[in-house]
Amino acid sequence: MTTKDEILDLIRASLHAATVQRTPFTLGYLGTIGLDGSPRVRAVILRRVDPGHDRIMFATDVRSEKVTEIRRVPRVALTVTDDRCGVQVRCEGRAGLVDDPEERAAAWETFAPHSRALYDSPLVPGSPLAAESLCRGHDSTAFERFAWVGIDVDRFDRLDLSASPHTRWVLDRRDGGWNGRRVVP
Repeated sequence: MTTKDEILDLIRASLHAATVQRTPFTLGYLGTIGLDGSPRVRAVILRRVDPGHDRIMFATDVRSEKVTEIRRVPRVALTVTDDRCGVQVRCEGRAGLVDDPEERAAAWETFAPHSRALYDSPLVPGSPLAAESLCRGHDSTAFERFAWVGIDVDRFDRLDLSASPHTRWVLDRRDGGWNGRRVVP
């Protein structure tokens, strides 16, 4: 019989693997509360996982709506799926921007040039794009637009549709530890 600790280790290993090689879990879907109170979901790339603290990191443009939403309501949800294996992991927690300049710079240095180039544009994400705006040059302010965001996870929900019968585990962090239980899928 599978234990809570085995499920937690499996989740952590899957999330970590998504940050060191491309796996189906590399692309996640972040849910926030929009400025108008409606739910918002968008794709993010998992960049780092700290399994000791169950912290998931991703990058975005500091001017993006998701940054404003996180600052207003830091409770977020992140879902990753592996359709090949029939596994879904939902993560819930509190998101926040990393302010430490050394940590931000260290994260920035891990990005390939083509990823850094995404921050070259002086245009705010979501703004209309004119044909002349497609050209990008090197912009010395790209790093200023780089936001390094961490989600401190306090709930994991893992659904495995490949198992027979299907299995689902919910794990909640309380008092510095994890409580887990198998639930009806």
